[in-house]
Amino acid sequence: MIRFCSTCLLLLLVHASSGLADIVVAETPVNAMMRSSLFAAGDNEDGFDALDSDRKADGFESLQSTSGGNKSKWKAGLYSALLPGLGEYYVGQKGKAKIFFAVEATSWISFISFHTYSRWKEDDMMKFAAERAGADLEGKDDTFRDLVGFYDDIDQYNTRGRVDDPERPYYQDNSEYHWAWADPTDRATYRSLKNRSREASRRRDFMIGLAVVNRIVSIIDAVRDAGRSLRKIDGSFSQATGIQYRVDINPLDNDRPIAVTLYRKF
Repeated sequence: MIRFCSTCLLLLLVHASSGLADIVVAETPVNAMMRSSLFAAGDNEDGFDALDSDRKADGFESLQSTSGGNKSKWKAGLYSALLPGLGEYYVGQKGKAKIFFAVEATSWISFISFHTYSRWKEDDMMKFAAERAGADLEGKDDTFRDLVGFYDDIDQYNTRGRVDDPERPYYQDNSEYHWAWADPTDRATYRSLKNRSREASRRRDFMIGLAVVNRIVSIIDAVRDAGRSLRKIDGSFSQATGIQYRVDINPLDNDRPIAVTLYRKF
């Protein structure tokens, strides 16, 4: 097991990423031991050079190609905040990105649909009340609109509807607050239109909540995937070279804040 300091780590990364210069290490007993273990079959110096070139061509090329997966957590989170799924696409998780894209599109399409349907039914309700009960619901609050659907006319509300709850407001029978249903079935139809409008409005609000939750989940997921990208590089390096390593970071250690341990399983 060999441990490098932070300077050795920098040299190792330069050698792995650029391939423009070779780092020559003087022969030591440790070098000899590693060489003998790696080439127990009796390969010579040329064999070691050939293996080294193969390693550069295969292992380190693989490491360089996957090093693009080491993505920024901040960028991943920002992209998902702008558009859920974009952070996943940025870190290479295109399958999950499609799911977040689909949920985002569905939530906003549904929001527009429910909002439009709610307004349609509200308009139908107001027109129906004006034609069948002579009620003017323009600018009225939900409480008044409910009363119009619960009582046959304004007199019934003022005389009977306020008995159980004296705190209810008293409405003058004038053009602003007058209503009178000629047929009880019309009042039932009015309530049906009102309930459809409100149900669509509640579903519209639910779609907003779904869009918010989808965005939050996408941000968290993209940041976590960006954090896993370094571990993916670790795996590709180990599979390509047969040598595994561990990075230890200790900012409180003045002598060796970063240490890399290389080892090979026998």
